Amino acid sequence: PLLLPQNAFAHLRRQAAALDALRPRLNACCRHHTPLPCARRAWTDVLDGFCTDEFGVKTRQFHCCRRHGPA
Repeated sequence: PLLLPQNAFAHLRRQAAALDALRPRLNACCRHHTPLPCARRAWTDVLDGFCTDEFGVKTRQFHCCRRHGPA
């Protein structure tokens, strides 16, 4: 768990939650017959979820969330 105050640093909590969600998916990809496409899918899925969360709050969104497609 992050050692951050409960009333601030929500952006860092969202970033940490995304990384925590990515870790088990990458571990599963290591056992997959095509690990690189699996890892790419895991990353884009988790990043999409992170950006959805970012746009759900009234703070400035993480810079990568304003990009689309392969960018």
